[in-house]
Amino acid sequence: MYIREIPEEYRQEVKAIMERQKTMLYMPIKDRQTLFNYYYRFIYTMRQGESVQGKIQQDIKCPSCIGKVIAYFKNIVNEW
Repeated sequence: MYIREIPEEYRQEVKAIMERQKTMLYMPIKDRQTLFNYYYRFIYTMRQGESVQGKIQQDIKCPSCIGKVIAYFKNIVNEW
């Protein structure tokens, strides 16, 4: 169980993205941006001076950051 969670109204969209991810070799950039947006808006605690859009732009190209966010959502969708 995580301390902070995705609000209920966004869970169906996250489930749909993760369901599509199961059959795809590569996740489309729009789906990746959506997951990053939810992760940084609701889960990640920002430091002073950080913004959601700045953090997304910084991390969207980082392979380990992408893996971290995808793994988080894979785990959390299984809990829902």
